Amino acid sequence: MKLGSTVTLVYRGTLEDGTLFGKADADEPMVFQTGMDLVIDGLENEILEMEKGEKKTFTVGMYDAYGEHLDDFTERVPLENIPFGDIEVGKRVWMINDAGEKVAVTVAAVEPDAVVFDMNHPLAGHDLTFEVEILDVEDAPENFISAKEKAKLMGQNNQAMGFGGEDGFTMM
Repeated sequence: MKLGSTVTLVYRGTLEDGTLFGKADADEPMVFQTGMDLVIDGLENEILEMEKGEKKTFTVGMYDAYGEHLDDFTERVPLENIPFGDIEVGKRVWMINDAGEKVAVTVAAVEPDAVVFDMNHPLAGHDLTFEVEILDVEDAPENFISAKEKAKLMGQNNQAMGFGGEDGFTMM
């Protein structure tokens, strides 16, 4: 399989203690194009080594999944700034970050005057075990450019046009 291939698969994902965190079965398989940053790096790297019909069980370490869980990656928001009332510990809600983007967060604590949100991904800090079977593979388009290659090219173009460094961003 190559970057840009479209893969159809079934999987079962579990945590270290056996807790199921995700699955896709033959009735509703997972379908995605590799190289587009649509799945975690560790999963994609393993899938790229597989062929149609192959079954494989592997573990993706936390750093190739969602990273480590950062205890201080929280935000304390005064209760008067919470636009909804149904707040309970463990609930996933959407927040708008400083860049105006929607971000999913978890309610970590409800205090008398504030709510503490955990901004870590729920699977951060965990090694993830996948049982995968590849059902189908469609070849990559001839002119395929991966998301990483596209970002690099855009950065180089931005640099050539005077808009910043190699990554296309300028520190202000």
